[in-house]
Amino acid sequence: MARGSVFAITGTELGPADAVKAEVPYGQDLAGVIVYLATPDNSSILQAYVLSISDKKITAMVPSSTAAGDYNVVVSNNGELSDGFAVKVADRNFGLITNSGMAGGSVVGRAWVPDTESWQALGSRKSAKPGWLVEFEATGLGAIDTPDNELPPELNVLEGVVLLLGGKEVPVTYIGRNPEKPGFDKVRAVLPDDSPLGCLVQFQVKLEADQVTTTTSLPVATGSGTELTCVHPLGLTPDGQDALDNGGTVVTGGFGLLQQTISVNMLGVSLNTKTEVVSGSFMRYNAAQWALHMASSDVGWALNANGCTLYTADDAPIPDDLQAKIVDAGKVRISGPNGLDKEIPQDPTTKSYNLILTDPTSGGGIPSIPGLPSIPGLPGGGGATKDAIGAGAYTLKGEGGTVVGAFSSTVNVQDPITWSNKDDAQFTIVDRGADLTFLWTGGTANAYVSATGLSRGPAPEDNSKIVVRTFICMAPATAGRITVPSSLLKQMPAASGTTPDAMGTVGLQHVPNEKGIAVIDAPLVDGGKLESSFFVWSFGTTKTLGYK
Repeated sequence: MARGSVFAITGTELGPADAVKAEVPYGQDLAGVIVYLATPDNSSILQAYVLSISDKKITAMVPSSTAAGDYNVVVSNNGELSDGFAVKVADRNFGLITNSGMAGGSVVGRAWVPDTESWQALGSRKSAKPGWLVEFEATGLGAIDTPDNELPPELNVLEGVVLLLGGKEVPVTYIGRNPEKPGFDKVRAVLPDDSPLGCLVQFQVKLEADQVTTTTSLPVATGSGTELTCVHPLGLTPDGQDALDNGGTVVTGGFGLLQQTISVNMLGVSLNTKTEVVSGSFMRYNAAQWALHMASSDVGWALNANGCTLYTADDAPIPDDLQAKIVDAGKVRISGPNGLDKEIPQDPTTKSYNLILTDPTSGGGIPSIPGLPSIPGLPGGGGATKDAIGAGAYTLKGEGGTVVGAFSSTVNVQDPITWSNKDDAQFTIVDRGADLTFLWTGGTANAYVSATGLSRGPAPEDNSKIVVRTFICMAPATAGRITVPSSLLKQMPAASGTTPDAMGTVGLQHVPNEKGIAVIDAPLVDGGKLESSFFVWSFGTTKTLGYK
């Protein structure tokens, strides 16, 4: 947490059942709730400013007078003290505010609309337009020399800050405190005329050469008028976008045929396993849950289909209200080549679907590897005696359930590619100081290939932090190669690859592109229809290794 910045605490019985918001100037006691910042030896105990409280969440602000260092956060709810939670306070730890309230995702901001000469909050049906001025909410720039709990002056605090947008550096016209919100900062810039378009245009804020924010997104569209609708990479319809923008929900679905080969070498033991499954689920999302979903590595192919994206895992548990809910679609069957015709079992508790298509070999399976483009409901693993998934047409049929109605969807599976250089020395231990090139043969115009990697270890920019990072680099399957640049690999933590806590992976995945994906089209029992629902296939190979 940065000096002078806002932070959030989640838990249980933190405050009253009904939320309470403080008025400016903020105090350090709100309805009997106090937030303490104590050094580990308790030689210094400070009180944070409290902005809002409820039974599950507190929003507070670190006083600018707090010295950088280690602290324990303790909450007092009318005299009852919580356990301490260890945190670090830094001079600066700048980040953009997102709609999900977690790292990544769509930014909270607004655009200046010239026709109305007024600000308009950003949304999928109220996108920014190239050439417009945009403003983003943020926090973490650092201490100020005026009272933290009062409305701060508007003062630009840094020069030379830029947005990294569409491969260009866009000058920031203002970065400093938000004069309407104590503890918060804001960033302003004018979008270039040649800005990328879409509902999830990715960008970062670069403060200095080694200070770049987590990748965030904003909606950008062209057209006339003041309310511009962006094009969603997953095909979310205008009706679906309206529902999310206006406090409603959407129901989406995802099923996949997955053949995954995993090669593990750990603690001196080598294990190779192949998993072949069909799995999936239908999920109900509100706006915040959808924003968090779109920020995950699972949809990296949709956001950057011809380039690389880096993700840092958020160790914080996802609050219940940000977890999408699985809904019921009744019985579902899969049919395909070689006489395949089976019902996909539905878990009675989770309502997800999963069917292992070949019997596991003796010895069982291995844990699924995080960071891979995932299929909903993917199981922990399992060996296979022979290939069950091959080229041909596979049909998914649903009878309909309590939420999702009947449907039928057919996907055409291609022959898999061959990872031709997977046994090269560069895939024994990844040298982060050199480019990493993946080569393959096969592939058609209706598919992508993704090169993936994951490592866990000290963050290169701050060795005191242990992080898990994933890269996903996409290219058309006909390209035959993907080169991961060393500039990206240098941001991955070093990992020995010898123990579970220091594990690294690389992988190559073969998946359909937008022309090869099958749409799942079904009505909803209570009205409306499914949004952004697909039936896909995926062939992949993953190796465990180290990063140096």
